[in-house]
Amino acid sequence: MFSKQCKLHLEEQGETRLQHMKVALTAAIKLQLVVPALIIHSIAPRYFTNTATTVMKDILEKRK
Repeated sequence: MFSKQCKLHLEEQGETRLQHMKVALTAAIKLQLVVPALIIHSIAPRYFTNTATTVMKDILEKRK
């Protein structure tokens, strides 16, 4: 079902398939939730000045 590359990736991450799916979906949801803030920020830069950066840093920190 999974290719050798997929299995190797999971081993490198030290996660099971379900763990990896949960982490990936959580990151995707967080990023989707920040999209409205980015759109508002693109129109009015004074709003949500650090929101996207904070969310992305949080996602990356949790991957360590």
